[in-house]
Amino acid sequence: MTKSQPNSLALRFLLPSVRDIIFIFLFWSVLAGPLSNRPLADSDIGWHIRTGERILETRAIPRTDPFSSTMQGQPWFAWEWLYDLALGILHRACGLNGVVWLCALLVATIFALLLSQLLKRGTGLLLAVVLMLLAEAASTIHLYARPHIVSWLFSLLWFVVLDRWEGWEHGQPPRWMRWFFPASMLLWVNLHGGWLLGIALLAIYTFAAFVENWRTQDAFATIRTAHRARAMALTWAASAVATLGNPFGWRLHAHIYRYLSDRYLMNRIDEFKSPDFHGWAQRSFAVILVLVLIAFAGSYRKLRLSHLLVTLLAAYAGFYSSRNLPVSSMLLALVAGPMLWENFVALAGKPGAWPWVRHGAARISEFSDRMGAQEMQLRGHLWPVVSVFLAFAICLQGGWLGSRQLIHAQFDSKKMPVEAVTFLQKEFQGKRPSTEPVFSIDGWGGYLIYCMYPERKVVVDDRHDLYGSGRIRQYLILTQAEPGWQNVLKEWQIRTALLPTGSTLANLLRELPQDWRIAYEDKVAVVFERR
Repeated sequence: MTKSQPNSLALRFLLPSVRDIIFIFLFWSVLAGPLSNRPLADSDIGWHIRTGERILETRAIPRTDPFSSTMQGQPWFAWEWLYDLALGILHRACGLNGVVWLCALLVATIFALLLSQLLKRGTGLLLAVVLMLLAEAASTIHLYARPHIVSWLFSLLWFVVLDRWEGWEHGQPPRWMRWFFPASMLLWVNLHGGWLLGIALLAIYTFAAFVENWRTQDAFATIRTAHRARAMALTWAASAVATLGNPFGWRLHAHIYRYLSDRYLMNRIDEFKSPDFHGWAQRSFAVILVLVLIAFAGSYRKLRLSHLLVTLLAAYAGFYSSRNLPVSSMLLALVAGPMLWENFVALAGKPGAWPWVRHGAARISEFSDRMGAQEMQLRGHLWPVVSVFLAFAICLQGGWLGSRQLIHAQFDSKKMPVEAVTFLQKEFQGKRPSTEPVFSIDGWGGYLIYCMYPERKVVVDDRHDLYGSGRIRQYLILTQAEPGWQNVLKEWQIRTALLPTGSTLANLLRELPQDWRIAYEDKVAVVFERR
């Protein structure tokens, strides 16, 4: 052993890699930096937290709705119960800081993993960083501390393992690959409904394996592809069976089908609508799509059927619903990255290209390859681990490090009715507290559940699969002041309404002073109480 070897080994573990730096930057950006306003920007994290705490208290998964007055006691599928349980534990230990800590950890892990896989698949470091940043920018449209972030991670892992399985050429692939999918599905199906995408990805690779087996002419290749196709088909079947490993069994599948096939809901829930491409997230997705087309144009002869089908699935999902943009962007980046880099490197030896283009491509590719090789040697990841544990220790102290509060996660008082809810909580101090349900917009329902449950229930919140199209239709009639809105007020027996200042319903209730009085008002919300 030479004297330089210990130093090299130590440097590999002590020097931070580009992946480490990006992980740390994203982690702290989400936890306490410029992205810290995103995780709690969507209020339904509130009912996820309370569900988790309820599971801890009762030691049982809720089967009926405990939070609303309109659906009290009705069957409810809390299919994200395992993530909710984790939130309940973290919230009890660290408050909202713990909830955002988990979100920051998942987001940083996902995009550091995306960068790592781009490099391992042959994408140059510079291009890999650009693609990762584009995918991260596209993901800001749905960067909330909700269970769907787990589906980002599982989708990424499933694609990576499937692609490795398909490309395995030296003997039989490891047995863990077959068991990875049904085993991880047992977790995924209890964390988030995005497991449907995993089933679709596995089906794509299974279909591609059968097509490859049918098209190949080489005898040995035929045997190999036939074996892989049968193994993938059995794995798909095992993974499909594993989806039944949830507290609701097959009834969860029927419920999700009814929910996703309800055209009334799908056409009216904002996050299920198609992207409008006016925001930075949508534009980042559009840039990735353009890069995919460029990659395909230069490498269409080398394009694998599985990659083509994954690209079609990702593009369709992204155009169909804005909530799919994060996963779609990551899958498209993984498919296009190696082809784009190969096309770029080829410019260095292309006879018809301008000399300055060939020279520039050669210099950039040489630099990027050298940096990429050095990057993959740094495998210690010490500093990300230290950052995560340090941040958790700070969260346990209420976000304080000494005399300075570094982490202070809270709902944005400019978007959520923070002061109005505080008024409702203080209004009856010294008196018998009110138990009247509070009507509000669905986008605030989760926040009201977080702040006021169990003392007061909501009339409606954003668990649209629970309420169904019938209740949501009534809700929209009321909030949009369509004909019959007063009948909904009477049917739901609403006596307290918390509405956005300047909303249509708020302006209508102002015109009925004989029936409604304004108990509180600020720039964000107004509280009406029936006389």
